Amino acid sequence: MAEIPTVYTIDEAAQLLKVNAQAIVDEINAGHLGAFRVGSEWRTTDKSVAEFISHGGSQEQGNQADRQSVFPGTAVALERVEAFSYKWPDGTIEEYHEAYEGAVKAGSAQIQAKIGIGERPAAGKTRKRVVVFLDGRPTVEFAGVDDFDKSRLVASVITLRNRKRLKPSQRVPDEYRPFQLVRYNTVLTGPRAMSAIAVLAKINDYDTMISHALIRAMFRDQQ
Repeated sequence: MAEIPTVYTIDEAAQLLKVNAQAIVDEINAGHLGAFRVGSEWRTTDKSVAEFISHGGSQEQGNQADRQSVFPGTAVALERVEAFSYKWPDGTIEEYHEAYEGAVKAGSAQIQAKIGIGERPAAGKTRKRVVVFLDGRPTVEFAGVDDFDKSRLVASVITLRNRKRLKPSQRVPDEYRPFQLVRYNTVLTGPRAMSAIAVLAKINDYDTMISHALIRAMFRDQQ
């Protein structure tokens, strides 16, 4: 029989870490602290708290130096290119009115990256949309958050090696710990907004977007 860990309520975890209860909920929603639901209430464990502490706690702001540990030597040199369109497998043709392209070095490999920026309905409204293509293949998609006009932020849900979305209750893969993460449906609210962990980036933070795409491609190749 598997050993059952010590289980904490939100208030108990908050007392243990000497913060308020909302701070614990925020860390769970961001995917930093492992947790699970019992009905409508969150619970965490001693193992999840210990792991949270050992990984440095909150990691609200990722940085390039940390991401380079995933892809040593990664260099992104993008240039503005002409607008283009892409035909999806279902026949939908999507137009990108703004585009950037360049070579990306990931270890010994060189990959052609292209970023297309347009607009498309998501979660009940038309939003800014960014698609990252690696060697011509669409790899990750970002959508503008609710306050995009002010924040200029876009979000992209994380897909795991098993092709499932990363849930708030699951452990964040080490590859994504340097990134700024958020629960998708807390920044994009509306119909069909997913309750999953997402990468958050500025609309012009192409390094983060491409790093996210490289990790997704790596996970896909390992499936």
